[in-house]
Amino acid sequence: MIDLHMHTTYSDGTESCETVLKKCQEKNLNYISITDHNTARAYEELEKMDFLSLFKGKIIPGIELNTKALNIPIEILGYGIDYKKMNELATKVYIPPKERNLIEFKRLYDKCIKYGIVLDKDCANSYDPNTFASGFFHKEIIKHEENKNLLSLEAWDSSKIFYRQFMSDPNMPLYVKMDDLVPDFNTASNLVRQAGGLVFIPHIFEYRNNAEPILKYILDNFKIDGIECYYTTFTQEQHERVLNVCKKRNLFISGGSDFHGTIKPDVDIGVGYGNMQIPDEIIFPWIEKISFFK
Repeated sequence: MIDLHMHTTYSDGTESCETVLKKCQEKNLNYISITDHNTARAYEELEKMDFLSLFKGKIIPGIELNTKALNIPIEILGYGIDYKKMNELATKVYIPPKERNLIEFKRLYDKCIKYGIVLDKDCANSYDPNTFASGFFHKEIIKHEENKNLLSLEAWDSSKIFYRQFMSDPNMPLYVKMDDLVPDFNTASNLVRQAGGLVFIPHIFEYRNNAEPILKYILDNFKIDGIECYYTTFTQEQHERVLNVCKKRNLFISGGSDFHGTIKPDVDIGVGYGNMQIPDEIIFPWIEKISFFK
């Protein structure tokens, strides 16, 4: 089994590199990749550790980069990267997370006020820029029942859906434009290429109603190497849909849990919600095109 999508405390995960490796060993995974957002610093820590005493399998250096398609915030995965080079390149393109969170907070606050969202009077003074603005505002919004008719039931119950459905959709009143902070698709994918990696599209159906337009736009306009076809939230139909796309277009296949630790307590390394199993065989067609972490 493999898991090529997980996060540590170097981005928005709650678990250390050491803990992640131990969990991967407990699950008897054979191939893994830590894919923190906009940074590969986890691998610089692994370089200083006796990682082989924690995890016996093979590690593919990876990263998840924020970008956009059709003016919608999305992500790409990079596998087999030179992590030192990637860290140099990424710092030239992406601002520090704390700075980005603060900017996003200010923009979303203004949107909420304009849309008529009811917030606590001291809301703006209680924000911690070390946390995502989406998660903070979701908690604030659902404090007030009068906001319920302004959101969908799904978005009311989930901060993740609130982000994808309301903050990331250009057609929604709470859409937060981040064009000045998030690189376009070409720029982000070129970072992966420059670092010697392969470009994959992750969790495409997490983009909900925009999923198919985004997928078509990317396939029609950009070169990618593969698609994440095994993912925690995918239905069987969605899984088969992207498998068929890969087969038709001769693209590689990847898969991962998108483990974040306590932020997503129901999602475990290797198995997602508990029954996902990603076979080793899916990476055999592209395993010789990448370098493993040593």
